Amino acid sequence: MKALLLAAGLGTRLRPLTNTIPKCLVPIQGKPLLEYWLIMLRDAEVLPILINLHHKADTVRRFILDSGYGSIVSLVYEEELLETAGTLRKNQAFFGNEPLMLIHADNLSKFEVSAFIENHYNRPNNCDITMMTFTCPIIGTLESYEAAQREFVYE
Repeated sequence: MKALLLAAGLGTRLRPLTNTIPKCLVPIQGKPLLEYWLIMLRDAEVLPILINLHHKADTVRRFILDSGYGSIVSLVYEEELLETAGTLRKNQAFFGNEPLMLIHADNLSKFEVSAFIENHYNRPNNCDITMMTFTCPIIGTLESYEAAQREFVYE
């Protein structure tokens, strides 16, 4: 299975924070959000990984190269934002007829990727989807809970 991480968005709801850093690199407990996904996918052997870029593309590119993930990640720059379906269409050759995990890399959802994949292969289906529920009614905020050393991004 391969993965496509969507990381090209402008992050407008987290401005002014995203004026200087792309949303996918916002630190959560001291680690860039994108790195959580890269670790989860690598550990589940969901490789290779394709990441689309647009907003602050050079910053994401530099992170990938400096972090040591360059051997498992390919980057594709979008001159214009293509949105989810457009990015899938443009990069269809990357995954061909193979199974693909499509992930919005600017959202954090910690789950057991290997178990999700196993479930996918053990059921008669063409598509599986994960969902998250939020108790916070505020849209587009970053909350920091220093006592718990946790940060949450709600969108």
